[in-house]
Formats: sequence, structure tokens, C-alpha cells
Amino acid sequence: NGFLAEFTQAVKHCSISIVEAAVEMYHRMSVDLLPTPAKSHYVFNLRDLSKCIQGILQCNPGTVRNEEQIFRLFCHECQRVFHDRLINSEDKLYFNNMLCEMANKHFTVQLEPSYFTSQSIIFGDFLKIGADKSDRLYEDLNNYGKVKSILREYMDDYNMTSSKEMKLVFFQDAVEHVSRIARMIRQERGNALLVGVGGTGKQSLTRLAAHICNYKCFQIELSRGYNYESFHEDLRSLYKLAGVEEKDTVFLFTDTQIVVEEFLEDINNILNSGEVPNLFEKEELEYVLAATRPKAKEVGIPEGNRDEVFQYFIKRVRQRLHIVICMSPVGDAFRSRCRMFPSLVNCCTIDWFVQWPREALLSVSKNFFATVDLGSDEMKDKFSEMCVQVHTSVNDMAEQYYAELRRRYYTTPTSYLELINLYLSMLQEKRKELITARNRVKNG
Repeated sequence: NGFLAEFTQAVKHCSISIVEAAVEMYHRMSVDLLPTPAKSHYVFNLRDLSKCIQGILQCNPGTVRNEEQIFRLFCHECQRVFHDRLINSEDKLYFNNMLCEMANKHFTVQLEPSYFTSQSIIFGDFLKIGADKSDRLYEDLNNYGKVKSILREYMDDYNMTSSKEMKLVFFQDAVEHVSRIARMIRQERGNALLVGVGGTGKQSLTRLAAHICNYKCFQIELSRGYNYESFHEDLRSLYKLAGVEEKDTVFLFTDTQIVVEEFLEDINNILNSGEVPNLFEKEELEYVLAATRPKAKEVGIPEGNRDEVFQYFIKRVRQRLHIVICMSPVGDAFRSRCRMFPSLVNCCTIDWFVQWPREALLSVSKNFFATVDLGSDEMKDKFSEMCVQVHTSVNDMAEQYYAELRRRYYTTPTSYLELINLYLSMLQEKRKELITARNRVKNG
């Protein structure tokens, strides 16, 4: 009789199965995947279970009509909440096996783990470009080619309005990550923690996801002398943007912007309760209360009750302001911050960015060489393959280096792009030299 009341009978029948399977998965994850120094964010609580159900509540009777569709949606939401934070293939395989077990036990569906790896399940609401938030439908995006072309359109649209051009190659991983971020920030009180080494595209994909959702993306600008007071000034303008002007906003914050650890203390408070102690001075507080009173009155809050009006303002901020934190797992900083500021893990949906797969590296190198004259298309393919080979061989040696000497050497997508750019710039220089020499011989 609850949310599924308007859905078809086949979907309604799945309600008990969904709840039982979600609860069992949550219990098993919290018992079997315990936090370790390398996996300090493997902390599961009831918020994760509620996020799983909250995700399912985003669907629409028009797009989810049968058991298979509601089952795919359930798998997708479990993957987003539990699977996306897993850092290695063993843990991911364990999760996929468990999901197959749940499918058999609660939905009587026989599946192999390859069902989830061969073609990833992606749900999103961005197929209709320019649609209002209320008109968007959260649906299964199973046409990968169509999703890629729509994301390219969004990127072109973003580049028309932004001063800094964004150049992205939408390989499978990039499509998945951008749809995950868009899903996190479209949810009420949805916040994200993106973890990956520098250069994996965390910030670019967040900006694109914010544009897809039609949100304003805000980022602090570090300058000389930027301090705790400057940070509070930025937070005040953010609060006014979300709570007074009622604009959906994404606050993109990276670990390189942490000048003092108190920044994270404030973000921890925003994630947890929405309030930052002593953020507003008396005059600014009066301005905020005066701007909020008319709306508060509409929902039955008396104008004279300052505390309730302020709490209503904070509630509006929490609904409109979405925090996306980008961090690198390198070193001990990430682990200690997760321990000191628990809301980073408890109140955020975590997405762990792994190394770019071979398919991603190849599509990026092909994209770079597409406009370069290398004699023939066959030659371009060989160059693309060679770049991938160089990068992956360094990765393999880095693993061997760690195994023998217990010291890490990190290769990032940025270093891969630098490799290609270095080759292209040297190629251009050499060609210039040859043309100059040829002209000297020819013209004297």
C-alpha cells in the first residue's frame, strides 16, 4: 500500500523480496567486508540500507512495469551503495556472487556473476536534454551508444557556457562514473565521496554531472592568504544560494584545497547536521531569517519563532546543497581523515575510481591520434596500441616494485596523457626541423 501502490501487480509482488534481500545484503556486507588499514571506508551502517531503498523510490510506474525491470533497479541501487566503494576485483567478485545468490533466493532468478560485469546496469534521468527536474524519468539506460552521444551533447553544451573547455572521451568507465555522480546529486540530501588517484577525472565528471542535473557547480578558489575566515565567507554565500535563493548547488571540494583541517571539520558538520557553528554574524543571520520567514510562514512556522525559522532555513540548505568531495587514497591522509571525520563515510555515497582499464586507455589514445597525420589508419592503430602497452607495462613493473621493495610508484591517467602529448609535441618539433632543412636545401 506504500510507494508501489500505483505500480503493476507484478512489481507490487516484489516489495517484500526487495526489502528482505536488501536487509540480508546489508547484514552480510557489514559482517564479511570489515574495515582494514587499506579499506578504512568499509564501514556500513543503516544509512546505506536507507540509501538503497531511497534509490528504488526514484522510479516511475511508467518506466518500471514488470518484475525484470524492478529487479534490475534493485541490483543497480545495491551496486551503487555497496559495490562502488569496493577497491579490488576480489571484493567485487564476492559482491556479484552474493547478488546472484539474492536473485535466486528472493526473486527466483538464475544468474551468473558475468551478468553484472559484461554489461553494467546504468539507470539515469538525463536522456531528455533540457527537461525540467519534475519531468525527468529515472530509467534503465541499456543503449550504451545512445547514452554516449547524449553525454557528448551535454559536454558540447557545457563548453558553450563555460570559460574552461572540457575534453572528455566517454569510454565505459567514464559513462558509468558520470551517471553515478548524477544519481548521487539528484537525490534529496545526496552527497558524494569520490576516491581515486589524481587525474582519474573526478572533478571534470562532477562538473559535467552538475551540468546534466542543471545545478550550479561551486568550487573555492585558493589564493595566497586564503584562510579559515575566507572559507567561512564562501560557505555563507553557498548557504544563501541554496537556502535563500533556492538554487540547486553542487559544492565541489578536493583534498588539495584543505589548507587547514578545520575545513573538513565544517564539511563534516554540514554533512551530519547541516549547521556550521558560528557561521553567521548577527547582521547576516537577521538577513537570512528575514528572507526565510515568508516561506516558513507558508508551511505553518510562526514568524516570531527564530529557532524554528532558522531550522527551516537549514533544512532547505540540506535539500538544495550537494557536497562532492574528491580525495586521493595515496598515503595515510585519507585513512586518518575517514577516522577523524566519520560523516565523510557515513553521510556520503562512495565511488572508488580504479585505474583506467585497457579499453579506456585505447579509446583515449585513438582520440588523440585521430587528427594526426601518421601515414595510414593502420599506423594510427599501432601507435594507439603502443601507448597502451607502454602505460600498462609501467603499471606491471610498479606492482613488482611494490612486491619486492614495499614502495609504491603511482601511474595516473594524467601521466598517460602526458606521454601522448610529449610524443605529439616532439613529433611536431621534428617535422618542423625537417621542413626547415628541406626548404634550406630547396631554396638555398
